[in-house]
Amino acid sequence: MSVGNTVIVGAGPYGLSIAAHLKAAGIPYHLYGTPLESWRKFMPVGMVLKSERFASNLWDPNVRFTLERHLAEHRIPYQPAGDPLSLADFLSYAEWFRERAVGESIDAKVTSLRRTGAGFLLDFEGAPSLEAQRVVLATGHMAFRVIPEELASLPEPLCYHSAKIHDLSGFAGRDVTLIGAGQSALETAALLAEAGARVRLIIRESQVRWNDTRNGHRSLAHKIRNPESGLGFGWESFVVSEMPQWFRRLLPVDLRHRYVAKTWGPSGAYWLRQRVEGRVEILLNCKVRQAKAEQGRVCLEVQGPDGTKTVWTDHVIAATGYKVDLDRLGYLGPDLKQSIAREGSAPVLDSQFETSVPGLFIVGMASAPTFGPVMRFMFGAKHVAPVLTRRLR
Repeated sequence: MSVGNTVIVGAGPYGLSIAAHLKAAGIPYHLYGTPLESWRKFMPVGMVLKSERFASNLWDPNVRFTLERHLAEHRIPYQPAGDPLSLADFLSYAEWFRERAVGESIDAKVTSLRRTGAGFLLDFEGAPSLEAQRVVLATGHMAFRVIPEELASLPEPLCYHSAKIHDLSGFAGRDVTLIGAGQSALETAALLAEAGARVRLIIRESQVRWNDTRNGHRSLAHKIRNPESGLGFGWESFVVSEMPQWFRRLLPVDLRHRYVAKTWGPSGAYWLRQRVEGRVEILLNCKVRQAKAEQGRVCLEVQGPDGTKTVWTDHVIAATGYKVDLDRLGYLGPDLKQSIAREGSAPVLDSQFETSVPGLFIVGMASAPTFGPVMRFMFGAKHVAPVLTRRLR
């Protein structure tokens, strides 16, 4: 069994950005995880990032390894906004960033994390166990997938969460129903239709909301009234994007949690609109009341403005988001799980992302109830990495 001072679990945008900062500061660490695994294995082929290019960077302390520099080295024009970034191009950039700013990670999954007298004991699938004094959990969003109760009895492949849809070619000629009105639902619907599926969206709201983050020509007065940020235009977006520490300090716990749950809700990027409207059946003001499997298909009972109707479909995709819940992190040992103080189902974190268990840090989506909606997006990594580096020196 080997011994490490600091272990980062997860090699997504947060884990890579933290590793880049620690490496530059000369702080020893071990990074476990397949780089951008959930992006490579589960996000749909053909996907385009919702974030603009200027907000799609990974972070090193000197901001040397940006998306703009990567594109310049490959002689690809760069436009900070108004030019959507494909998943394939982002993954190419992320690999370039890893090679230059981080180096190799250990391609192994954590199976168990327990406390010991000296710190923590980590067991892995595909690597020897490791003792560590400090552990940073940057394991992303996949554990927090939410499938509504009315769909929970449906097995795969009749029902999937949108986070587990990758290759859409197998849906050609099939009837597919998506539940949700956010970017994931809208983009998956567009990609499925383009792959040859018959697609419908079931949406609770009375309309689909479309975001237009294109900058264009703006007067100085307009720029002052509506500053641009990683989460969009406006002062609210700017504050949430750039001031997560103030979000934690100034808002009481219940208000923080309500704000994170209710803001930056379901909407689609402007460039999706023409790929969805007129190409996908959209049922507004509708909700699935019941779902059951019958003869290899799904029978949905859908309540809408004109009453209840039955919808038969081959597959249901729940683009129904995520909810932070520490109990869903199966690798946490029972004693450790019980030792972490919580606000509801989310961890209590101090200003340096440390839990109530000394030496255990949690970042990314699981930190959003504490530091705000920016932590649901990779843009938040720019705030986390320098804070942790100062704490771990």
